[in-house]
Amino acid sequence: MEKNEVRELLPKSCLKAFDDIVEGRSLGASNHIKMISAMYVDIAAENDEVIASEKIRIVGDFFKETRGKSSYAIVLALAKIEAKIEAGSTAYEMRVKAARDAYFNEAEEDLKKLLTYTQRLMAKMSCIMIFDYSSTVEKAVCQADQKLVVYIPESRVINGGYPFVKGIVESGHTVHFIPDASMLSVLDKVDAVFIGAETFYPDGTAFNTIGSDILAELCMLRHVPYYVLTPLIKGDIRARYGIYKEVLTKDLKNELAAQWPEELKERVAFESIELVGVRPECITAYVCEKGILKTSDLFSMICKEEMPC
Repeated sequence: MEKNEVRELLPKSCLKAFDDIVEGRSLGASNHIKMISAMYVDIAAENDEVIASEKIRIVGDFFKETRGKSSYAIVLALAKIEAKIEAGSTAYEMRVKAARDAYFNEAEEDLKKLLTYTQRLMAKMSCIMIFDYSSTVEKAVCQADQKLVVYIPESRVINGGYPFVKGIVESGHTVHFIPDASMLSVLDKVDAVFIGAETFYPDGTAFNTIGSDILAELCMLRHVPYYVLTPLIKGDIRARYGIYKEVLTKDLKNELAAQWPEELKERVAFESIELVGVRPECITAYVCEKGILKTSDLFSMICKEEMPC
């Protein structure tokens, strides 16, 4: 179903969240799962069970097919919430709320563990670099026990550095906001680099916004630790069966040439890849709810999901 058709199914209370996800104004898979599950709750509140369940299915399928292409966590999380809804026996609206709450209670416990391990990892650090917005990375930095110097290279393709700034500044850290092209010039000053991930494969390949791969290669060259903070739900088990991520591209005309004359813009191509894979050998470790893991340890941790149809 097309975007506008799905949008018409939603209560008015959901329209802003829907638009923010579709138009890229809201970032982070974890944030999007919260926003989509809130749509489920509002749909259930305004419709009887038969209509609500069909609308939830359509909305869920839409985001699995669109947002899920970049982050498989969207697919897994929505599937888990939907399974909990079906397993319930109370009134439909109550089941939807309970399913949403149960999923996030579990996710919150996993996040607490991840943040604890990250705090221990950061304990002796004084200067770090973070790249491309991740709510998990933001929480980890804001909750650090010591005040840090934080370099944030702007990933201008999605304005992915700016959303970090307010929370980290208000947490008392010293922030340096720099062009992504200048990452190498300050890399020798940092103790480690931290990124989130949209998705990762069982072999340890992490997928994130363009620039993440460049930074990883630079870290390997300069012997700077490169950590990926992510819950295990973002693992894409399909790669084990030969089903790999599509190459996602985007027309960056508005991002790169907003001030160009229109006649010149129309004569230039701005197509670019959106999501890149970071090679496992560039990654020092993953930090997840199971601990601080080498990339070689991931396979046994995530290969417990059933093969998707």
